[in-house]
Parts: sequence; structure tokens; C-alpha cells
Amino acid sequence: MTDTALHRTTADSSPRLAAYHALEGHFAELCHLGRALSLLSWDRAVMMPKTGAAARGKQCSTLVQIRHKKLTDEKIGDLLQAAATETAAMSDWQHANLREMTRLYRRAVAVPNDLAAALSRAANACETKWEEARPENDFAGVEPYLLELLSLTRQSGQAIADACGMDNIYDAMLDEFDMGARYQDIAPLFADLEEWLPDAVNRAIEKQTPPLPLGQTPSVALQEKLGRFLLEKMGYHGRFDTSSHPFSTGRHGDVRITTRYTSDDFTVDGVLTVMHEAGHGLYDMQVPEEWDEQPVGGVFDLSMAVHESQAMVWERQIGQSLPLWRFLAPYCRDLFGRADDDPAFQPENLYRNVNMVKKDLIRVEADEMTYPLHILLRTKLEKAMIDGDLEIKDLPAAWNDEMQDKFGITPPNDAQGCMQDVHWYGGHFGYFPSYLLGAMNAAQVFQSIRRDIPEIDTDIAAGKFDPVRIWLRENIHSRGCLNMPRDIIKEATGDYLKLENFRNHLTARYLEG
Repeated sequence: MTDTALHRTTADSSPRLAAYHALEGHFAELCHLGRALSLLSWDRAVMMPKTGAAARGKQCSTLVQIRHKKLTDEKIGDLLQAAATETAAMSDWQHANLREMTRLYRRAVAVPNDLAAALSRAANACETKWEEARPENDFAGVEPYLLELLSLTRQSGQAIADACGMDNIYDAMLDEFDMGARYQDIAPLFADLEEWLPDAVNRAIEKQTPPLPLGQTPSVALQEKLGRFLLEKMGYHGRFDTSSHPFSTGRHGDVRITTRYTSDDFTVDGVLTVMHEAGHGLYDMQVPEEWDEQPVGGVFDLSMAVHESQAMVWERQIGQSLPLWRFLAPYCRDLFGRADDDPAFQPENLYRNVNMVKKDLIRVEADEMTYPLHILLRTKLEKAMIDGDLEIKDLPAAWNDEMQDKFGITPPNDAQGCMQDVHWYGGHFGYFPSYLLGAMNAAQVFQSIRRDIPEIDTDIAAGKFDPVRIWLRENIHSRGCLNMPRDIIKEATGDYLKLENFRNHLTARYLEG
């Protein structure tokens, strides 16, 4: 893309924008503090010894307080008012940056500094306890931590909802992860999908041909080598580590992703999870560097539904496609010491393996058809917790009831039930809907990639992933937070998000293919 609007020029130093430029300096410092917090969080999950948890909690809490105090400084409020009179001299990107500054300030100033610090401490303590309690199936041990965290989250959410004119606390939670998202807008989409999906899942299960077993799971070292091979092909050049829950963080030259090796199927942790997290990482590598330290360049503040769509383009649309396995099967046979004529390691069998539909317990290992049901379950329960309709002590039973209703199975323990995801235990209420919205966006985005790159299947089968990466950079990544999330998808695909694109994708892959 050669859009000159992306580039900041000497004209930006105009004295007509004095207040705005003062805000840019202020928010650059906030960016530095935020990235320091992200780095500390990455270290806690990847490198830090467990004995450092208490000290790390204090460090993060202090930085959160400093950042929150700086973001809520009265000077920012005054500068925002002054900058509002300078808009006639602003570029489109400066307008969008001011919009984002105002949104972040309004949300932050609504929450008292002591509440923000308490919330950070509670989230750190709860997540640390969850990491200890989950392997021991000890929900009782983490319950009081989650109870305190939920209470503080609700207090913070109510303050934000009141200050920003939102109808309810849950909307304040959604807005944090997907700017402008409201439950009344996503509820009909989710309801329509929930009505269609159960029967479609059953039909897909009846139709599919089981794959041949893949045999002994390759070593972690070989799976890591496979992951690094894929990352190079995708154009990802950041860090690649392991953690108890896969995630990505960073920006531009310092992007970091993780996976975990817990599955007995190398295609999950060694391929799909790696491609998913690398999709996140590529987004953060390719956002406008000219706006690196400004809110308008911070896509995590824009929309996790858009961010998730970029991960799912790689994981679901490409990683689970037959062309991908036509490319990867020979490499896997060679890497794992399998014969060239091994029927289990032929592209068609590996393709069937990654697209097997089954009703299972674990979200991160769920197939594409049943994954939305996992999100619908979590959305229902977290909204009930935020609304005060579900008490923490009743969460395990409520989870099990929903699993029985949606999947016909009951988790044997809480570690495979309500403790399997880190999100609530890290204070990220309102995040889960982004996964499902992201999957819907991904189907619509890849449909547009097919339209613009008719030879895309041939490229993928040859291991040529650059056309996809470049298309995503030019049509989505380079736009930063210039527009609202729904408008970014419309600009890239020609239409606002429509459920039918996702439904058509699932139908073509699982019911007609």
C-alpha cells in the first residue's frame, strides 16, 4: 500500500496542533509503560520462576498505578478539550488518534486509581493461583481469588458503563476488547448460529470419513522444528516459546508468541496453534510503524474480533485446508521419519484428521464446527456472572449443565471444565465473544482473498504464503485503528459482517465437501 495518509510528515508539527502534539507525547509515554507491563506478563508466563510471582504482582501493580495515574491526569482532559478545537487542521489519522485518546481517557478516568491497582493485583494473584490449581483440579482453592476478581471487575465495569453511557456492565466489558461492540448487536448473530449449529454438527459427524491414525506422537523437539518451519514460511520472525496457555504479545520488531505441547496429535500444537498465534503476531508486526507509539496504531485496543480473525485466517482457513496439507505432508514425512507411501501421512488423510468433527471437552482443541458452541457456552456464563445472575460457587455446576446441553457430555473434573481457560482467572471478562466474531470475520475475509487472488490454493500448496500476508497487510493491518472495527471489515471485504459467510464456509467444508 502506498497510501500517503499512513506517513507522518513535517506538516504534522504545525503550531495549530499544539494541544494535539502534547497529547501525542503523553500517550507515547503511556505506550512505553503498557509495553513494559506486557513484557513483564510475558516473562511471568514463559520464563519467570514460580517463586517470583508475589514480587511480579507488586511490580505490575505499581506500573498499573503509574500508568493509570498518568492516563487520568487532569492535564489530559484539558488537552483533549483544547485539541477538539484543532480538528480542522488534522489529518484523518490524527482525527482517529484523537478519537482513540478520548475513548481511552474516558474509560480510565471513570475508574479510581486505587480500584485500578486493586484490580491489577487481584488479576495477577488469581491467574497465578489458577496456574497452580488447574493441574490439581482445585477449584475450591482458586474460588476466593476469582470471587474477589469478579467483584472488582464489576465495580470497574459499572463505573465505565456509567461514565460512557453504556446500558450495562457487560457492554463495558465487551467494549474493552471490541470497540463499539454491544451485546444487543451480537446476541441475534449468536442466537441464529446456535439454532443452526447443533443439527449441522450432527450431520457433519454422520457424513465424515474417519482418518487413519497418525501413530506415535512426534517429540516436542520435532514439533517445535515443524512450527519454526511454518513460521518462516508465514514470514513471522519474532520469538517462539512455550507457556501453559498459548498467546501473543509485542509490536513490530519485538513480537512474541507461544504454544504448548499437550495434545497427542501433532497437528494441533505443532501446526494449528502455531499458525493461530503467528497470525496474531503478523498483525502486530505489520501495523503502521509511523503510528507505533500512538493509540491509533495499537490494534489490541481496537478489536480482538478483528485480531482473532487474522489468527483464524491462518489457522482455520489455511491451516485446515487441503492445499496446506499438500504442501506440508512431504515435509512431515521427512521430519518424522515416515515412508513416502505411508497412507496416514498423505495430504487427504491429514486433511481429514484436522477437520474431524467431534463433541469434546476442551475449547483450544475443538474442531471448527463445535468451537462456536464452546464460545456460546462461555458467553452465556460470563454474562450471567457479570450481571450477578450466577455466583462463583455455582460456576462448576452451571458449566457442566451447559456442556451436557450443548455437547451431550459432562466434564469429569473442573480442570477440564470451568478451569480450562485462563481468561476469567486473568480478569478478561468479555473476551470470549471475540473468538466467535473473529471466526465469522475470518471466513468473510478469506472469501475476499479468494476473490482477489484466484490462484491462492495453488500458492498455498506450493508453500507460497506471501500473497496472503501481503493482502492482509494492505487491506487490514495497515489500517491500524483508523476506522471502527466493523468498518475495517467492510472496507476489506465490501460488506459488514454477515453470518451467512461463516455458515456457507462450514457448509462447504463439512457438509458438502
